[in-house]
Amino acid sequence: MLKRLTVGQKIFSSFVIVALLFGLVSIESLMALNKSSSGFTNYQDFAREANIIGQIQASTLEGHTYVKDYIITGDDKYRLKYEQSSKDMLSLIDSAQKSFASEGRMALIVETKLMMDQYEKSFAEVVKSQMARTALADDIMIPAGNSMEQTFEQIIDNLGSSAKNSEALYWCAKGVRHLILSRLYAAKFLDVSNESHVQRSIQEMAFLQQATGKLSALLKGSNKDKITSIINSRNSYATGLVQIKSITEKRDNLISAELDIIGPKMTDTIKSAKNSVISDQDELGPKLQSRNSRAIMSVWIAGLCALLLGSIAAIIIGRNITLPLQKVVEAAYRIANGDMPDHIEGADRKDELGSLATAFNKMTTSLTDMATAMGRIADSDLTVKVEPRSENDTIGIALARMLENLKNDNIKIHETVSILSSSLSQISAASAELTASAAETASAVTETNATVEEVKQTAHLSNEKSRQVADVARKAIRASQQGQKASEEAASGMRNIKHQMDTIASSIVKLAEQSQHIGDIIFVVNDLADQSNILAVNASIEASKAGEEGRGFTVVAREIRNLSDQSKQSVAQIQSILADIQKATSSAVMITEEGGKAVETGASLSSQTGESILSLSTVINQSAQSSAQIAASSQEQLAGLDQVAVALGSIKQAGEQNLESSRQLEIAVKDLDVQAKSLQVMMDRFKL
Repeated sequence: MLKRLTVGQKIFSSFVIVALLFGLVSIESLMALNKSSSGFTNYQDFAREANIIGQIQASTLEGHTYVKDYIITGDDKYRLKYEQSSKDMLSLIDSAQKSFASEGRMALIVETKLMMDQYEKSFAEVVKSQMARTALADDIMIPAGNSMEQTFEQIIDNLGSSAKNSEALYWCAKGVRHLILSRLYAAKFLDVSNESHVQRSIQEMAFLQQATGKLSALLKGSNKDKITSIINSRNSYATGLVQIKSITEKRDNLISAELDIIGPKMTDTIKSAKNSVISDQDELGPKLQSRNSRAIMSVWIAGLCALLLGSIAAIIIGRNITLPLQKVVEAAYRIANGDMPDHIEGADRKDELGSLATAFNKMTTSLTDMATAMGRIADSDLTVKVEPRSENDTIGIALARMLENLKNDNIKIHETVSILSSSLSQISAASAELTASAAETASAVTETNATVEEVKQTAHLSNEKSRQVADVARKAIRASQQGQKASEEAASGMRNIKHQMDTIASSIVKLAEQSQHIGDIIFVVNDLADQSNILAVNASIEASKAGEEGRGFTVVAREIRNLSDQSKQSVAQIQSILADIQKATSSAVMITEEGGKAVETGASLSSQTGESILSLSTVINQSAQSSAQIAASSQEQLAGLDQVAVALGSIKQAGEQNLESSRQLEIAVKDLDVQAKSLQVMMDRFKL
């Protein structure tokens, strides 16, 4: 099959085979990159889901903190903050429901939303209870307590320091003491909802009732009316205290049965969703790494196979070209050494090498015919016919002229021999002229022979230079093909690098966006630390008011303040690190943009280089063909010059013989008759 293709077609076929093989490698690489890109997209989706779940978790913890603060302080600002946090959390849940693809995580998010709704309903009931407690304390208990204190002060002022009023003053002091203790424990109960505190406050109210009973019996007049007012206020205070106790128990039941159960459960559900994302990431990571490793191995194997197959194709096609050419070269050397081969193989090929073998066979046939003709001439057979192959067949034309001259000379010699007998008188005179003419002929033949030798040397040098030019051209063709292949590989590598640079730039931009989200979270944590610090200060103040019984709460408040300070320090460090990361990502984006521009420039230059090398390869191929033709022509010229040299040698030899004969003619006139007869016998040997 390869014998039917031209050399150019074979070279082009080898290039096509290599291009197809590397195209397959490129397709394999593209498929591997697509798989990796799909895996990274899934991993990015997991990261986005983890971020949303983390924000939901943070909002949940933040909302629970606000609920605790509201329950502890009753401050309405914490309720408003919780409502805002709840709205943010619901927005995040809606976003998760739209973007999550996992049915398991979607179910957990839906479950979280249901628990969030139940949590809000329970918190609304707690808010109602808290507001009812606050209303009872502000509208009934505080006014009644203040009224009782003021009334006791008025009674004490009215009694003065008289000894007769000492018992009444004693019971007034006890009443004031029980009132203060009752209000103190009622306030503690409002703060911490401790059952013992409310029981102690009710007990002190009972003691106050005993004291007012004693005072009612001891006092008279306006003081007794004041005691009646105190009794009424005490009854209102006690009723409000009982109502607050009932409302608080209801509120605490809601907290313990609803909020304290739903809150941790909701946190656990969110944590489960987050763990699900982490589990999927942990599962996808090794798979993605393994898939990338397999893809790299596949590309390596495909590349090695392509290289191996391309090398095999190059060897096969190269041998198909070089082996026939080597045979032609060997035949040329044999011809140069005078050994005419019968036949050169490869003439049946349809390519340039077949044409070259055919031309060599024709040249061998022509040289063989000429050698045969010259052999017959050497055997005195002048009947041979020598016909030049073309107008440019210098050797054939020279041989034909030589044969014609020999025939003419033979005829003339015959005529001379015929009239020799009658011309003896003239031979002596003509011998001198013949001697001079023969000398001139020998000199001319010698000069012609020297000229032919110079022409042969020039032809040998031209032939050698032609072969060197052909060898250099073949090497240049191979180098241009390798250069073209290298430029194509460089262009392909530039495109792959550009794609990777684009991917890296996209990843860095996404990293910058994530850093911004981290900054928002840090801001929230810093705000939480400030609020915790304020809460610790308030707790310390309240604990100091409580005296000895609030000492433990003071320690807790101090620890909370320390934790808050540590949190703020950590937040400051994280903000510093985050700022460095954002600067680094900005620099990386600029670098990747510059790298992308440089890669585009490199790819353009590689393409231009490939086109220039292709043009150079065409020119070099044409030069190689011309050099081969020149070498063939030089070889033919050398063969013709060899024949001319042989002919000139014969002519020179004949001239020298004629010269010698002429010189001896003068001496051998006496023997002319004998020589004439001998010459006649010799001339009869030629066939005309």
